[in-house]
Amino acid sequence: MFEMLLNADMQAAALNVLVWTTVALCAGRWPVERSRWRGRARAVTLLILLGVGTLLVLMRITTVTLMGRESWLFAADRVAVALPALAVPAAAALAGTAPRLLAWARRPSLQTRTAAFAPTAVVPLQLTALGAFVGLWTSLVTVLAPPLTGPALLIHSTLALFAALAWFLQTRRWLTARSGTHRRRSRPVRVLRTVAALTAVVVAGTVAVNQAAARSRLPDSMSMASMGDTAGGHHGGGESASVPGATSVTALTGPRDERPDRRFTLVAAEKTVRLSSGRTVRAWAFNGQVPGPALRLRQGELVEVTVRNELPRANVAVHWHGVDVPNAEDGVPGVTQNAIRPGGTHVYRFRPDESGTHWYHSHQQTSVQQMKGLFGALVIDPPKSAPVDHDWYLAAHSWKTEDGATVPALGLADRLERRRAKPGERVRLRLLNSDRLTHEFSLTGSSFRVTALDGNAVHGPTPVSGQKLAIGAGGRYDIEFVMPDRPVRLTEIQDFVGARDRGLLISADGRGEVTPDLPSREFDPTAYGTPAPAPFGPDSRFTRTKTMVFDNEIGFYDGRFRATWTINGKVFPDAPHLTVREGDLVRLRFANRSHFDHPMHLHGHHVLVLSRNGRPATGSPVWLDTVNVRVGEVWEVAFRADNPGIWMDHCHIGDHAVLGMMMHLSYENVTTPYRVGRATGNRAE
Repeated sequence: MFEMLLNADMQAAALNVLVWTTVALCAGRWPVERSRWRGRARAVTLLILLGVGTLLVLMRITTVTLMGRESWLFAADRVAVALPALAVPAAAALAGTAPRLLAWARRPSLQTRTAAFAPTAVVPLQLTALGAFVGLWTSLVTVLAPPLTGPALLIHSTLALFAALAWFLQTRRWLTARSGTHRRRSRPVRVLRTVAALTAVVVAGTVAVNQAAARSRLPDSMSMASMGDTAGGHHGGGESASVPGATSVTALTGPRDERPDRRFTLVAAEKTVRLSSGRTVRAWAFNGQVPGPALRLRQGELVEVTVRNELPRANVAVHWHGVDVPNAEDGVPGVTQNAIRPGGTHVYRFRPDESGTHWYHSHQQTSVQQMKGLFGALVIDPPKSAPVDHDWYLAAHSWKTEDGATVPALGLADRLERRRAKPGERVRLRLLNSDRLTHEFSLTGSSFRVTALDGNAVHGPTPVSGQKLAIGAGGRYDIEFVMPDRPVRLTEIQDFVGARDRGLLISADGRGEVTPDLPSREFDPTAYGTPAPAPFGPDSRFTRTKTMVFDNEIGFYDGRFRATWTINGKVFPDAPHLTVREGDLVRLRFANRSHFDHPMHLHGHHVLVLSRNGRPATGSPVWLDTVNVRVGEVWEVAFRADNPGIWMDHCHIGDHAVLGMMMHLSYENVTTPYRVGRATGNRAE
């Protein structure tokens, strides 16, 4: 619903520009008519366009009102800037222009036409056209987000200056027209003036475009060490070691002098793999496996992972998604380490306090390396857990095959996979979305319980049926069921074209057929399970609160013109970063008024969901590390700042992060010696 409103609002903004600009240009022509009939036709045409423009203004007011009913954050910029700039002069046009056009249409003459040329008739049309352009520009190119006071004052002051100038110029033209002293220029002079004006516009536009492209270029090297809430230190020096009492991320390591309980080695290398359909993929693999080998350990065990890079031309780093490791072990190049160059190694050590379904993946150019296959399962077993007969980890992914196709699959299975389970056996499916898009799943043939979200156990899960599971990029759902005496089918239903040929079918003998369900109702994790005590909640006293509004706009980024993804109207490295003190209780508000889902992943912390779309969470406490904020949604979450460091906070759709939707959380007096940028070899996205 919200996306329809957003599209309708942008269409109304574009049509307002088209119609009101046409009216303003036509009304601003000199009052010279060759006949009464042509004068009447012109006046009637202007009246019709004025009526259409008025309807479009009402349409924009309606769409903004309906968006505001969803959330004030969705309409705040439009109410503060776009609507006043459009509606106020449009109302003046109805009051000052329409009566003069009516008189001209009824009694076409030089006098009535000249009256319609007066400043009170023409300037409101010009202002409305400019206001329509401002509304379109702030929807597509320079999106405004709270705080709005400064931008609103600047824009309205500029419009007021334009109104004064337009009034002065139109008054001079009108007085000249009334006096009859205007002399039409010869055709060569008019052509020369037109060519000169167009040349000036082209030259000015070219200069402006080149300057915008140059200003958008990211530095070749920059520090992620934050100097306050707006991260003014991005373009500054290195470790800021002059700060008294500063701690470097290099000191925030896992245990280094203890013997590990588990040791793993991951070797990144190129590998050609075959999907179940027979299609081949030129992948990047850990240990020759795609997805990489499953790492399994117990909660509290000290794990050591050695990563070796045998890719010939790419650096790598490994992030432990959903595990609150010490900052130096987080695997973010340019922030917590330097990327591992070809032929190099890096050792990670951490002792996980959490359990459940997690995963690991490269955090160097994630949009490329993860999608090529550099990811795998990380399962941390609790000290005690309910036994299951089958424990299967399934990763929803899209592969780019050698024939150029993009093929969705579960792991490497792009055709229906069949597995066996006897009636009465307990089955656990650990569902991971390692893809770019939100994936929706249905389970046909049995009810199920959602036992964990992002690896965090659900308190008091109850049977679920007739609902689809929507999992954002990076998210995980654990579901469990007791195998019935009939086949059970898991189906990815987001793109149902070909879905009958994909998924997982479980039966006693691996045979059978199941027609997939297509439920329209979506599972709501905030109203599932039974309540349980949580360390904080909506009524707690928060020491810091931050609102983040997600938009998309078009413009230059890193020297190229493209669609970008913004947080509060800004892109990385200017996006609003957050600085905290250890012990802070932080509340975050996410509002998505863009055209795409945004799974926001905060490293090093888990957040507790407080509300979704204004409705408080009522079921089991929902702890997440990746909050999938769908189009038109508003989430409120909170976390305790109890893991010092510099932590990434970004959309887990790699294409969105690389095009601006990336920020970080910094603890006061924590610094880093590492740098990001094309000259450093570190790509944090």
